[in-house]
Amino acid sequence: MQSLLKNAIFCLCLLPFCVVAKPLLQNDTQKHTDTVEQAANIVQKLKTYNETHTIEKAYLHFDKPYYAAGDTIYFKAYLTEGQEHELSTISGVLHVNLINAAGNIKQEIALQLNNGIAWGDFALHDTLPKGNYRVRAYTQWMRNSNNFFEREIRVGALGVDKVPESAKKQPSLADNKTDLQFFAEGGTLITALSNKIAFKAVAADGKGIDIKGVVFDSDNRQITSFVSTHLGMGYFMLSPEPGKTYRAIFTDTTGIEQNVKLPKPVNEGIALAVDNDDVAKASIKINASDIFYHENKDKTLTLIIYSGGTAVTVSCKLDSQSIALDILKRRLKTGITRIALFNDNNEPLCERLIFVQNYDQLSLTVSSDKTGYRRRELINLNLDVKNRADSPAAGHFSISVIDEGKVPVNENDEHTILTNLLLTSDLKGTVEQPNYYFANINDETQHNLDLVMLTNGYRGFEWRPLVTDAYPAIAFQPEKGLSISGNAKTLGGKMLNSGTVSLIRSFPETQLLTRAISSDGSFKFSDLLFTDSCKFILQAVNGKGANTTMLTYKKDATPLIPTLNSSMIQDVNLSMSDYLENSRLKYDDYLRYNKVKLLKQVNIKAVKRNDNYRSSALGGPGSADQVIHIGELPVSGSLSQMLAPRVHGDRARSLLQNDHALILMDGVQINGSLGFNSPVDIISASDVETVELFYGPSAALYGMRGGQGVIVINTKAGGGLQPKDISSTGILPITVPGFYKARVFYSPKYESLEENGSRPDLRSTIYWQPELITDKDGHASLSYFNADGPGPYRVVIEGIDENGNLGRQVYRYNVH
Repeated sequence: MQSLLKNAIFCLCLLPFCVVAKPLLQNDTQKHTDTVEQAANIVQKLKTYNETHTIEKAYLHFDKPYYAAGDTIYFKAYLTEGQEHELSTISGVLHVNLINAAGNIKQEIALQLNNGIAWGDFALHDTLPKGNYRVRAYTQWMRNSNNFFEREIRVGALGVDKVPESAKKQPSLADNKTDLQFFAEGGTLITALSNKIAFKAVAADGKGIDIKGVVFDSDNRQITSFVSTHLGMGYFMLSPEPGKTYRAIFTDTTGIEQNVKLPKPVNEGIALAVDNDDVAKASIKINASDIFYHENKDKTLTLIIYSGGTAVTVSCKLDSQSIALDILKRRLKTGITRIALFNDNNEPLCERLIFVQNYDQLSLTVSSDKTGYRRRELINLNLDVKNRADSPAAGHFSISVIDEGKVPVNENDEHTILTNLLLTSDLKGTVEQPNYYFANINDETQHNLDLVMLTNGYRGFEWRPLVTDAYPAIAFQPEKGLSISGNAKTLGGKMLNSGTVSLIRSFPETQLLTRAISSDGSFKFSDLLFTDSCKFILQAVNGKGANTTMLTYKKDATPLIPTLNSSMIQDVNLSMSDYLENSRLKYDDYLRYNKVKLLKQVNIKAVKRNDNYRSSALGGPGSADQVIHIGELPVSGSLSQMLAPRVHGDRARSLLQNDHALILMDGVQINGSLGFNSPVDIISASDVETVELFYGPSAALYGMRGGQGVIVINTKAGGGLQPKDISSTGILPITVPGFYKARVFYSPKYESLEENGSRPDLRSTIYWQPELITDKDGHASLSYFNADGPGPYRVVIEGIDENGNLGRQVYRYNVH
């Protein structure tokens, strides 16, 4: 993990800091030297923290903002490290979950990351209930900071939209209560100082709500009034008097009047105020209360400005109750800058977040030979990418094209690569309409973004644990591949403290790995690379070489899933009615098309066979010469002893004693004799569901391998038991999900505009390309065919270059 704290010189303009130029007396010089050393100590601790706790962020670009049951959710994953957003090389595995409104995981996949890049999808069943689903993505390393990616995804239902009884019930007044919180700039409300008090009002549905109110003191005198200006946020100024408390009475858009207390003022402290309205600079004011000033007069304060993984310190001598200075922004990175004030003992006093917009993102230019096209016409687009220095940028990008007539988009509500990596991933809580602050940057949006800074806490490290070396130890290490773990016990149930576990895989070629059993009985095979679901055999021996062990396979624990903030049922179908109408037409067309195909197949007759059981044989259930259903019988002896009286014919009995027979357990080949009286006794009869015997022409299914006959053992463990219940004696067959192989997005190709004209092309996502790489000249091109829908088509391209610069571009064209 590379160091993210680089040496840098920030251009600082200190106003009116004449004290910096004053000649220092001997005592002052010593104090100044001590302060510089203390500031350097904080910076060094920050550097160490960033080296040992490098932050990873995940962002997922989706092909569209919402879906219907039966759709496929396509997404591209970008994983970055540090505050400079370079593609991460820390982790090799990204876990992605689809979570329903009840907080249950409906689908989960693991994606193999290639230098921070991966892509995947979730196929939604056509009977999936409507609701607000969530897609969550994380690495094991991210679990240390709990900084998961999470996005709410609306899914509409295709069937009749029945309103639940709980939704018909009118909410009570208590359910409609608005949550109003106050935030003093810098963190503390101080008496006798002019304090900026920001506020945020949130309705019961988790959305900001407009309010207006009045502030009263403890003598019931009206002090000031306030009105929200954007999404329930706003601010007012307050100079508290010593010994008094304050409350607010406010009403929201529902007309309900509420009463809430303001934070209790303190008599001693120091306030940090920042005016961030100027494009070129941020003006800082440090104001001390009378008590604080007299107790700390002439002591040195340290201001730390932390931006883009880089920190700089400024020393300020407290020789006045008010100190002012300006920070020029041109050397700051776009994103959240933390400004923190420390005393001479390295104790954090107050902090303020500001957002810096330096226009240092990538410039993406999309061009085509036309502004308008016909339906099903071939589209050729060119992408050219340049960085801030106007030089070509090579990078990774993803592109989505949607029919905006079928998928209307509220641009303010969008979550983009810019809103996520530059804003929301660094803040606690929810930022409503995040793209409002990026889609059309102006004085108003910048002012409202400052309200977001005032009303949301920073999600990263905290200063006090940092300077005292009290931050939590690393609990989760990065994954470079998948893992298989479990524990081994004696037959009496005690954990083994020695021995060896082997992991066997026979397809596509035989592989054997061994690991020593830990003193607590656990074992783990790490950094495994395989796709789809793979079948393995775990085999263990104790320290004396005996296989009298009990093995248990343990699936990695899934992180806890927090509940949704929203407490009200939203009418998902109503919010996407236009989209669902097209989805129903598309689904009906699919049914009509496939009904014709089914009618053509109705006269096909199949050979009847006994196939009402689970099988791992190549020919499937019913293809074996004999099948013995051991799982339906009481266990009485070894597997071979139970099979002997139940097989028919000399060839079957000979097969059970043939050490050269091909033996497969849940599809995994077991090579050679393992020293048992019969080769089938490698597993306890209590763990077996069925045994299939192939000794006639049916053995030809396995080619030359089946020349001596084939025995297929299907275990109960392979039949869907919970991982905690999968246990076996000495040997354990397991099926483990591997890396997910993403579907390829289907995009039809038309030779002419009239091709397949009898069947409508109702696509809403016209094109999806998760990996578009620009060359050294910053260029890439792509082609696809339009669908039948007329109107505006919306192209969204997002990505990162090799230096961590971010870019996003929206391009539109018309289809007639």
